[in-house]
Amino acid sequence: MTLEQLSDNQRIRIFNALADEKRINIIRILSQQDTRPRCSDIGRRLEISKSNGSYHLKILSEANLVLIEKEGVTKYVSLNKETFKQYLPGFLATL
Repeated sequence: MTLEQLSDNQRIRIFNALADEKRINIIRILSQQDTRPRCSDIGRRLEISKSNGSYHLKILSEANLVLIEKEGVTKYVSLNKETFKQYLPGFLATL
């Protein structure tokens, strides 16, 4: 599947998610991590509130750019590298 084959709604989600400086910074942080940080760690690094961090992570997750995995009461976040590889090749290297 190529970018052209995505639905317009998916295109809008991806580009809307990437159209915010905080979300770009989240992607940048995740691209530089070898381990999965907790969602709360991302918020602390960006110095944003928990609710604001959750909001931005939700948008990235809905665009299928990040994966959020829950283990007990802790949520971990990681890049969905397949989405970047398939639909935005080379993007992560520009960060």
